[in-house]
Amino acid sequence: MADPRLAEADGLILQRRHDAARALLDALLASPALAMADRRVALLLRAEAQQALRNLAAAIADLRGAIALEPRDPKPHNALGIALADAGDRGSAIAALRRAVELDPTYARAWNNLGNALRDDGRGGEAQAAFQRAVAVDPSYALAWTNLAAIAREQGDDSAAEAAFRRALAAKHDHRPALTGLAAVLRTRGDVDQATTLYARAAELDPRDATPLLQLAGCLAERDELPRARGAYGQARIRRPSSLRAALGEALTLPMVYESAQHAADARAIYAAGVDRLAATLPELARGRGFADVIDDLRWSNFLLAYQGEDDRELQAAYAGAVASSIDTVAPEWRVAPPRASAGGRRLRVGFASSFFSEGTVGMYFRRWIEGLDRARFEVFVYHLRVGINPFAEALAARVDHFRRFEGAGLAPSAVAPAIRADALDVLVFPELGMDATSFALAALKLAPVQACAWGHPVTTGHATIDAYLSCGAMEPDGAAAHYTEALWPLPGIGTSYARPAVPADATPAAARAALGLPPDAPLFLCPQSLFKIHPDNDALFARVLAAAPAASLVVFEGRHPALTAKWRARFAAACARERVALDDRLIVRPQCSHPDFLRINAACDAMLDTLRWSGGNTSLDAIATALPVVTQRGRFMRGRQSAAMLELAGAAELVAADDEAYVALAARLATDVEFREARRAGLATGAARVFDDPAPTAALAGVLEALARGD
Repeated sequence: MADPRLAEADGLILQRRHDAARALLDALLASPALAMADRRVALLLRAEAQQALRNLAAAIADLRGAIALEPRDPKPHNALGIALADAGDRGSAIAALRRAVELDPTYARAWNNLGNALRDDGRGGEAQAAFQRAVAVDPSYALAWTNLAAIAREQGDDSAAEAAFRRALAAKHDHRPALTGLAAVLRTRGDVDQATTLYARAAELDPRDATPLLQLAGCLAERDELPRARGAYGQARIRRPSSLRAALGEALTLPMVYESAQHAADARAIYAAGVDRLAATLPELARGRGFADVIDDLRWSNFLLAYQGEDDRELQAAYAGAVASSIDTVAPEWRVAPPRASAGGRRLRVGFASSFFSEGTVGMYFRRWIEGLDRARFEVFVYHLRVGINPFAEALAARVDHFRRFEGAGLAPSAVAPAIRADALDVLVFPELGMDATSFALAALKLAPVQACAWGHPVTTGHATIDAYLSCGAMEPDGAAAHYTEALWPLPGIGTSYARPAVPADATPAAARAALGLPPDAPLFLCPQSLFKIHPDNDALFARVLAAAPAASLVVFEGRHPALTAKWRARFAAACARERVALDDRLIVRPQCSHPDFLRINAACDAMLDTLRWSGGNTSLDAIATALPVVTQRGRFMRGRQSAAMLELAGAAELVAADDEAYVALAARLATDVEFREARRAGLATGAARVFDDPAPTAALAGVLEALARGD
């Protein structure tokens, strides 16, 4: 018969009275007369108490003792694997869990725990196989399905992830990790409405958990439901009063599409007041917390601020100052630059960190920088700050010395920061700062002696930890240095060696219009920008163009959410009505499309109408590659002057209008004067060679990096 004190100890553990349970079990195990079977049970119970008390070494010792008494019981091996994993001994944890499933191949929990240990060890393929065994043994095991889905996401297979998350929810409809995981997949795919519903369900299931509310708030903001978004952030603060992310969201969330120019000005004033509040409150919210907790909670990006087209230096610096004070409160050492290493004849170590190493603006702009640096002079590190791997990133990985991937919890700033510091870089470059929350938080730290930012998101970062801003000299206005908190380093050409896009053979006006369902004869203007990029100031200008070219139509692309498209269309319709333009007959809204089809649409149109406060970048390069004339002006800041610099380099300066009147006249002439338009097309076709594949910017970059490393 078992010793009755074992049942008493078990009861104490169930009551979470772990100290009392341990004391009772210590006394019981001290008895030499204790039967072997009871001793084994006592060791297992004490291990459970020790683990709850975070005495991991003692728990591991007790579990090993229990296993020695009965080596063929798989459960203590499983428990040992969990304890070893908690202690950071991944190799031993994996060995213990493998032994558990060897003893019982139907032990689904052990297969799941083995998958977790393998995943933490960076062995994604083996982890996936373990999770698959877990769900094969127990198809109703929601947690294992969720873990299998997470692995699929890390491997870039969102379809498999969605299927696994749905299996988890079929097994357990209120499984919160599956709800939030599926919501994340759907949000990435653009199904913001369904993601919103799932996050709301997850938030209701546990009134103590703030995380689903933060995610819900982000979805609501994407739909431009700002009062509800701020409300969700406020609820998150109630649940977690110290939440920095909730405080940031409540204070700084901006509209995606403004209702008017006055709405934009009002939103900016609200934002500025929010920054002032954060400067006073963030450090106190951070006080008493650990570095990892704080830096991971500071994941925020002021992405939409720059699209207002104003001078953001003061606001960016104020925000960065509040973030800096929060970090200084808990871990000031992370904002002190590591010492410069002596070159000693070795290559200069340069790192590039971004979430956008893909077929997009950042990837296309800066790939040649990374690949083109002379490997005799530079040792190149790439930090891929996004879940999964895509063909672009795979190709890039093969061309650099070191390609660092971060998955799961390893993508948190607290995990990425020490990994970058450990590489002892001479210079760390962020190709963009402001498009991604993880990199913007990392930029508040000093991870290398010198840190630089490039114009993937062309606005000053405000961070005192960013020493240099790498820009395109031709795009900067006079006095541009005053727009940056960083030292400005201009580069020649368009600042980068941009590979000329491969235009499809069928990307001709007649062929493209027929294939794309566009009007065969009417002049077509194209504005390819995201709707949040079209400031209200552009509406009247575009309406005047349509009035001046009454046979022409305007082609735009729909927003990420239908509410954004409807909001912009209503705003633009009002501007058109003032110019007596019947918008229903003149506006063509296209769905988002692949890059080859995007190039076909460019070729099908007669002119691109550029946005003024933030001009085209990648889109203007695509237009030049298809010989599509771009009508633009020079803006106040670099982000409003990109198209102008590209056109001037291509020998098409006549497409840069001096003012609104000239813009309207030029656009109307391109729509109505075939000979003039074809001459402009021919000029772009010839001049494009001066824009693309220019080696000079990468060569200049090499010199800048060496100068920065020297401290020039």
